[in-house]
Amino acid sequence: MKFTKAEITKARQLKQLGLDWAPGTGSYVWDEAGIINCESPFHDLVYYILDIKHFLRRADSIKQLQRDLCWLPTWFDARQILDGFEVSADDILARLQADNAFAEQNERLCLYQMIEEVLSRKTANHAE
Repeated sequence: MKFTKAEITKARQLKQLGLDWAPGTGSYVWDEAGIINCESPFHDLVYYILDIKHFLRRADSIKQLQRDLCWLPTWFDARQILDGFEVSADDILARLQADNAFAEQNERLCLYQMIEEVLSRKTANHAE
């Protein structure tokens, strides 16, 4: 699977906004801290967690993985996150169409942006 630089940048922003993630099998991650220390089978320090024990050998704990790796949600993950935030399928479709995401082939980035907006609103509401 390929992730664009824009998607990786947006995923880093989601992490900074507090997007919750539990490292586990089936997750794609970007190794922003360089803890994996082996060539990526994908690109640009992107890895797929097939066996969490393999990743834990390079970190002291799940907490360290959460700190040192950046989760790259798949399209399906992003839809689940938005569903958890009670964003309707109709709202998602309307946004994808309004942003011309299908023609631009950047649906996942659009979903990331929607997640960012929800997290930003939650952060702003907590600050008030």
